[in-house]
Amino acid sequence: MSKRKFGLILLFVFSAWVTQVQAGASEEYELKASMIRLLPMHIDWPENSDLHDELKPFVIAVIGKNPFGSILGEILKKTTLKNKKVKIRYISGVEDIAGSGCHLLFISKISKKKLSEIIAVAGDKPILTLADRKGCAEMGVHINFLVKENKLRFEINRQALRQSGLMINYHLLQLADRIIN
Repeated sequence: MSKRKFGLILLFVFSAWVTQVQAGASEEYELKASMIRLLPMHIDWPENSDLHDELKPFVIAVIGKNPFGSILGEILKKTTLKNKKVKIRYISGVEDIAGSGCHLLFISKISKKKLSEIIAVAGDKPILTLADRKGCAEMGVHINFLVKENKLRFEINRQALRQSGLMINYHLLQLADRIIN
C-alpha cells in the first residue's frame, strides 16, 4: 500500500472518529496535530516552490498563541513530510511569515483584522494555511477545522488553494464537510 493511500485511509478514519471535544482541548488539539501530519500527503506544491529544494526541511509554522502545547512536536517527532525532515516554528507577527520559510501555516485564534493581514501576506504564496475558527475559510484560509456534533470536521477553500498554486487531492475534497469554490 502506498504512503499516500495509507495516509488517505488514516485521514478518513480520523475524520469519521467521534471526538468528545468537551472532554478537553488537549484531545482536540492532539487530533488536529495528527491531521496536520496527514494533510500534506494530499497536497501538491508547485514545482517552483522551495519545497522541492532537497536541502530544506518541511517547515510548519504556528502564528499566534500556541494551542498545541508540546503535542505538535511530539506527533511530528521522527516524521517526514514530503520526504523531508519537519521543523516547527512559532511566530508571533505577520511580518515573520515571509522569513519563516514555512510550507504549512497554522493560524491560531486571532482577530479577524490580523487574519486579513495574514491572508494578504500568505494568500498568493505556496503556503498551506490552516485554522480552526468559524469564518476563516470564507476569509481565505485553505483548510479550516471545525467541530460539528462533537466530531472534528474541516472545510476547504478551493479558490484560495488555486490562488496559492497548491493542488489538493480529489479524495480529500470528498472528505470535506464543506467546499468553498
